[in-house]
Amino acid sequence: MKPEVVLYFAYGSNLDFDDWSRWCKQKQKDPSGLVELEPAFLPDYELRFHYYSGSRGGGAADVVPSTTGSIVPGVLFELDNETLRLMDVKEGVKYNCYERKWVDVLRFDGSETKALTYVVCQEKVQHKYVEPTFEYTELIRNGLRKRGLPTQYLDNSLANKSNKSTLNKIFVYGTLMKQESRNALLEQFSAEFLGPKSITGRLLHVSSFPGMVYDDSSRVVGELYHCQEIGKCLDKLDSVEGFLGYGSDSSLFTRIVTRVHDDDNSVWAWTYKYNGDSGTPIKSGDWRVRG
Repeated sequence: MKPEVVLYFAYGSNLDFDDWSRWCKQKQKDPSGLVELEPAFLPDYELRFHYYSGSRGGGAADVVPSTTGSIVPGVLFELDNETLRLMDVKEGVKYNCYERKWVDVLRFDGSETKALTYVVCQEKVQHKYVEPTFEYTELIRNGLRKRGLPTQYLDNSLANKSNKSTLNKIFVYGTLMKQESRNALLEQFSAEFLGPKSITGRLLHVSSFPGMVYDDSSRVVGELYHCQEIGKCLDKLDSVEGFLGYGSDSSLFTRIVTRVHDDDNSVWAWTYKYNGDSGTPIKSGDWRVRG
């Protein structure tokens, strides 16, 4: 009989499997119950260092709810029950260092899933920046790089910058594009046009608007914007696109993080994924060439 498993979102030192394995070896435990699935993002949260870890000799990472448009990159794992109990020990749950928390995580295909993560207990939070050691931050940095995830949010948190986890770019593919009916919404928030781009996905002609669904064999043509007021902009677009928040089953669209194709490079941006199943495929992938 297959053991029960739980989804776990890691954002700190557990991105480094060697670190996990060393800890398990010290406890004479099997590390193989931590099974990696895929990279993922925790939306509308930010990374902070406001907790002192005695075992690390410096600050340790935490995630806290933040403004709209913030993200924390990480990795989804599966844990069996025994490994979950081990993780509780490693995270100091018994001593009120970290505690379990269920969060809504975005997969690379735009789907949303519930996952367990660990956050610092309020009684251990210091209301100031607590500098981590170089060795500890390198565990996180190398874990992100290994999976092709951005490290800028880690760097911003280490520099204790404001808006440290904000993703300021948005990819649009329908009525928000230039010379389309809703482009004025982007102009309202002084969004800067960065050029025509594309993302992985399939475009559907839904009604007077298109909808993008995940399809790793197709491309969707659109435009990339940089918006300094991304929180206010996304709050407005969430309303326009019928996004009711993570965890809702009633949203017409879901705000997701996507990789934007930009010549030989790629950048990350917000976009909206259609949750319906009706619509006519637009073979060109371009709303303006929908036939």
